[in-house]
Amino acid sequence: MVFTGLIFGFLFGFLLKRSHYCIAGGLRDVYLQKNITGLLAVFLIIFPQSLILFILLQMGVLPKPEYPDYSLIAMIVGSIIFGAGTVFASGCMSGTLVKVGDGRFTGLITLLSFALFVVSSNNGLLANLTSPLQNVSIKSDSFVANLSFQPLLLIVPILVIVLGISVYYLKHKYQNVRLPSQFDGIRYWLFEKEMPTLIAAFLIGITAGFAFLFNFWSHSFGGFAITGPVSSWLSLIIGGGVQISWGMYFVTGIILGSLICSLGKNEFRFQGSDGKTLLKAFVGGALMGLGASLAKGCLVSNGLVYTAMLSVQGWIGLMFIILGNWITAFFMYKLPLLRIKS
Repeated sequence: MVFTGLIFGFLFGFLLKRSHYCIAGGLRDVYLQKNITGLLAVFLIIFPQSLILFILLQMGVLPKPEYPDYSLIAMIVGSIIFGAGTVFASGCMSGTLVKVGDGRFTGLITLLSFALFVVSSNNGLLANLTSPLQNVSIKSDSFVANLSFQPLLLIVPILVIVLGISVYYLKHKYQNVRLPSQFDGIRYWLFEKEMPTLIAAFLIGITAGFAFLFNFWSHSFGGFAITGPVSSWLSLIIGGGVQISWGMYFVTGIILGSLICSLGKNEFRFQGSDGKTLLKAFVGGALMGLGASLAKGCLVSNGLVYTAMLSVQGWIGLMFIILGNWITAFFMYKLPLLRIKS
């Protein structure tokens, strides 16, 4: 069942590209444009996923997950650094893989930079910086274990509220812009008909929930993940003797899903860029690699998957990734405008 990671990655990459949804970009625009769509979309990924996961756990289909201890300092610092990197790179690592799939050179630069800095931070020159922080302020992630009631009693009401707000937003706030269609028939429905971000996020959430089941059937427990699989691919390429895992298939699938969607939409192009943009892409990848190593996860694993598991470290990671994203967005976009006005 290991190969099923390719299918789930394909669906994830296809939906991101199909809807033009960037997870980190949507969170950035909550601050820059006062548009809550990005935050609603994140919740629409987390809570349907969480519902499916805890139903499977309640049924005994999945084993009880482990919640490892974490360093509060490393989680906060790493998440802020990762959030800053998403602004430099104009997207998180899921968005980076989508860029690779649709032919953008900036995506490849960010991906290579990210992989290099993750490996260096885990086992190379930067490990002297990251390792001491990861041994400071160790906390136990025991929220779920200490609940006096079933987690579903918490998840279901929150999901109902999120769905209600999302439906209201789609009915009253969503601007449906109709453009002349290029295609007809099944190609129009598959590749061109507009897919709102909130719909795409909800579908991703359902997909992510069932990913736990197929990942377990491939002899490991977990959902979507990018940091570990990307570093594993680098280790395999340079001769590390790594066996291909569900997660490694998953990140490959994201690229393939983006590629197929781009071809179907006639949007695939080999696109270069100017030096300044490439430098920002490299810096963004480096910051995300360092941050993901410190926090032991990225926006996908900590911010979408661990949060769905009701992990304290996941929610801390998500909050501080958003904080790092917003602080960096202020300095890159808001502060220059304030200086011009003054």
